[in-house]
Amino acid sequence: MFGEDIIVASATSAFNNAALVAPAFLWNAVLCVPLFVIIYVLARSFANKIDFVRYLNGRRVAFWTVVLSAAWVVLMGGNYSVLRDGVSLVPWLTAAILFVAFIFIGINTRDVSLPVWYGANKAGIWRRWGTNILCALLILVPVGLSDTLNWWGPILQVGAVIAGICVGRYTGRQMRDVPCALGIMFMITIAILMQPELFRFGQLGNLTPAHLLWALGVGIAVAGAGALELVRPRGKIHHSAFIKIKWLMRVIVVLCAILFLLTEAVPVFVATVAMAFLMFAMSVWHAIDVDNGLQTKIFGCTLVMFGVMVGMPAVTALGLALVGVSVADGVNGWGRFLL
Repeated sequence: MFGEDIIVASATSAFNNAALVAPAFLWNAVLCVPLFVIIYVLARSFANKIDFVRYLNGRRVAFWTVVLSAAWVVLMGGNYSVLRDGVSLVPWLTAAILFVAFIFIGINTRDVSLPVWYGANKAGIWRRWGTNILCALLILVPVGLSDTLNWWGPILQVGAVIAGICVGRYTGRQMRDVPCALGIMFMITIAILMQPELFRFGQLGNLTPAHLLWALGVGIAVAGAGALELVRPRGKIHHSAFIKIKWLMRVIVVLCAILFLLTEAVPVFVATVAMAFLMFAMSVWHAIDVDNGLQTKIFGCTLVMFGVMVGMPAVTALGLALVGVSVADGVNGWGRFLL
């Protein structure tokens, strides 16, 4: 009953059935639609009442998105025998995600002071050290337990977290908030596609069109938000040449997307997102001006799609609140010129 072969076969059968008839992430989102509608409609008015509008911006939302995404990777990554455990690269990718995420968290928590070994009240210092050690254990123990399939798994994950915190707090490095959050979301999407059964997303080789289309949508949304954040409008490229190049890029992106839907291959997915980013970046570079709030709106839409895919309503709610505030501020259009 508890043999490894029986457990793996049962898990595979369950994942196949779920993936073929019930994309759980989508049905969970459908059940949450009333809540999402309330958040979107009331975002601006409720935030005004509690004086929260000035705190609801891309920078703070990006920070909490990274924190929640790191927690999701630790808590939702499967820690049981799944297919291709022996050759899977997902543990290395999750370690990279945690490393980058905790660099960002360390940078944004530099103002949080740690206790020092001097002062009049030694008992107070010991209490502060005890509190910090307890907080560290609350973080590192779940991180270590998230990957116990190999002896080096806990060492890899815990080492990535500690290294990330040290680099973020003590090296003086800086990271841009929204691009970092977009990078984390993109890396998580790649990890899900590499081994979807590990993240309870579905069974490899039996993903429904809903799974594939939503993951592709998240990747393209990340590309659009990234282009708006990293590229500045310059009014470059002659208009006639721009039209021809734009149509060529559209055809390439569509062909790459179709190939991904047929193969479910991660390299094809990465190539599709890369080509979409180049197309969006060219559109932004060609534009004379871009609405200042458009980046926030597209970033909010990306959060909504990502939150639905990974089953994190909190991230979806943050994205809806950002979009609601942007619409209330009178941001024109939804970036149709990017397409």
